Amino acid sequence: MLILEKQSAKNSFVTERKLKEISEQYSDYKANIGIGYADSQITYRNNSKKYPLLSVFKLHIAVAVLDKVNREKLNLDTKLEILQTDIKENTYSPLREKYGTNDIELSLREILYYMVSESDNNACDILINWVGGIDSVERYIHKIGLPETEIKVTEDTMNHDDMTQYQNQAPLHEILALLKKIDEKKLFSEDLHKELLSMMQSTVTGANKIKGTLPKSAKVAHKTGSSSRLRDGKKIADNDVAIISIGNKKYYLAIMVTDSYESDETNAEIIAKISQQIYMLQ
Repeated sequence: MLILEKQSAKNSFVTERKLKEISEQYSDYKANIGIGYADSQITYRNNSKKYPLLSVFKLHIAVAVLDKVNREKLNLDTKLEILQTDIKENTYSPLREKYGTNDIELSLREILYYMVSESDNNACDILINWVGGIDSVERYIHKIGLPETEIKVTEDTMNHDDMTQYQNQAPLHEILALLKKIDEKKLFSEDLHKELLSMMQSTVTGANKIKGTLPKSAKVAHKTGSSSRLRDGKKIADNDVAIISIGNKKYYLAIMVTDSYESDETNAEIIAKISQQIYMLQ
């Protein structure tokens, strides 16, 4: 089953019919695929289905962190003390690979970079704690106008219980809305927005997803998310969400592949092909 959501101006070339034609090409895959599209003339539509975010939720953590930096008049050079106990061993962590499991001090900027650009799980949970816990993040997300988005669990929780990976979830229209809020630079200071966008453009994960076959001239600020597999081989999610600029054209795209029995390579190929097809309609 493929869920579509289009949020765009009436003169957009990405019409409901075109999206339907794209969706029909992927109906034989053993996966649920959600496509969310918007251009700069966003118009909201109701869509009740929620998708597990996986590491896409690190964007939600990032905006909560930057809001605190802005409100408390801090800067990204502010140092945080990281204790050995904050660095978990059995989780994805380029930060740990560089610094080991020692007590260290790192700037907020570097920790944010590890979380957003490198999708580091330890960096994520360190920043969740710094903003006051996972409940504080969800309250902030609701405050900025994303009431259906659920941010319930940390990376450490998800690492210890696969089924909790479904709990951080959002509908397509709120994923697109967050991308638009980040792009429009209205959540906090413009400089902090530019820092976040730069980190999203520097994302090293998922080069074979939305960016896969786009021209090198495209500027892609994105965040990926990928789950573990359950015992029956099902992958909970393979996601990529992006702000895409090509010349004078800008659009927002969320492609969420959930409950997939396809290989990781096939999931990435699906995302890349859909991204290419939507690019060709611009």
